[in-house]
Amino acid sequence: MVCFRFFIVRFSLSVVRCPFGCGPGPRCAFILSFLLLASACGTFRGPWGWIGPGGRGGLDRAAFPKIEAICRQTVADGHAPGVVLLIGRGDRVLFRKAFGYRMNDPNAEPMTVDTLFDLASLTKPTCTASAIMLLVQDGRVALESPVARYVPEFDRPDKRDVTILHLLTHTSGLPAYTSAAAVEKEYGPRPNPDGLIRHIAALPLKYPTGKGCIYSCLNYLVLARVVQNVTGSNQAVLLRERLWRPLGMKDTTFYPTAEQIARTAPTIHNGNTFRRGEVHDPLAYYSVSPPYAPGNAGGFSTADDAARLVRLLLGGGRLGRARIFQPATWEKITTEQTGPLRAGRTCGWELATSSAYCTPLNKSPETCCLIHTGYTGTLIWMDKLSKTYVIFFSNCVYPADEKPHKDAVIQARRRIIRTVLDHLDVYRAAPSG
Repeated sequence: MVCFRFFIVRFSLSVVRCPFGCGPGPRCAFILSFLLLASACGTFRGPWGWIGPGGRGGLDRAAFPKIEAICRQTVADGHAPGVVLLIGRGDRVLFRKAFGYRMNDPNAEPMTVDTLFDLASLTKPTCTASAIMLLVQDGRVALESPVARYVPEFDRPDKRDVTILHLLTHTSGLPAYTSAAAVEKEYGPRPNPDGLIRHIAALPLKYPTGKGCIYSCLNYLVLARVVQNVTGSNQAVLLRERLWRPLGMKDTTFYPTAEQIARTAPTIHNGNTFRRGEVHDPLAYYSVSPPYAPGNAGGFSTADDAARLVRLLLGGGRLGRARIFQPATWEKITTEQTGPLRAGRTCGWELATSSAYCTPLNKSPETCCLIHTGYTGTLIWMDKLSKTYVIFFSNCVYPADEKPHKDAVIQARRRIIRTVLDHLDVYRAAPSG
């Protein structure tokens, strides 16, 4: 049986992408053959994790059938055509699996772990905030500087107090959103990022700058313009050079290639509209163009690529030999940055304070949990104390954008994270409140 398994692994390396990211070859054959040998000896179970008496990586083995059942039920109930779920701890992958289909109408395509997803608002922390913080680290942008220094359209009486930090932490006073149809009526057809920025700058504030917190897509659309004006290129150029390439994030992009589009989960199929490899969000769709990569949405990525970024953040700004964020920069990305407001916002992420997403042990800057979601059905959650993370990617807005499906996906994600917390070694004895 051991020899048969060894043969299967050697054969499969020629036709299957390597889960370790090293490509087919002798090294990969050795690793996978060794793992299957361990499996035959009874010391290893499942695809990517060691199992001792306590389970994989400190996650009790009882968690895995529960987590898998949640994913399967979400797909079976029609709330999403498919799901990719990746759970890891440090450098170890504990669970990595695809469920259902990328799309099931007009053709059925099975979901795969290398599927690209429209990140939607996950673009904010993973892309835009990362780009801004790299410029802050370089001394080219200052968090306390007025946005008007970098975006002249903000040189208006009611916007001159808005700083880069206000945009990052959603404390600027800008509205949550605006109508893409209204922008198009005022400034003409897409793509017109210049018209969109002028429209945003002219909107009245919802509250005095720095005196409240409203989560706003407009904040990050403006931040993308900051990156563009400072660097002379859209933010994808900076991110590719300073983040994606050093981390080996080969499938993260604002502009998917034809090969990547073929692996992308669509987000709309309604009448004559079929959107695949193009951003779902209306304002991002209106503004995306070669000169401008939108900041609120528009990024595409895979679960494996997202895991590299998460491991970087849980590793203090370093992944392997790649040091991306210096300690001072990393601290601003992963800790509360709204001062007396205590709005639960870092420079990009949200502090997870609900009992569904944390425990009483996750209350300090060193032990907190961070979270962000995307409208299309995406989520990243990470725990600084245990170094555990959950990446849940789905396209629950396909084929139709319906609230009951999105609500069901939100509940499924909460149940998965709660299951992880309830079965993780460091929390098994901790209360859940």
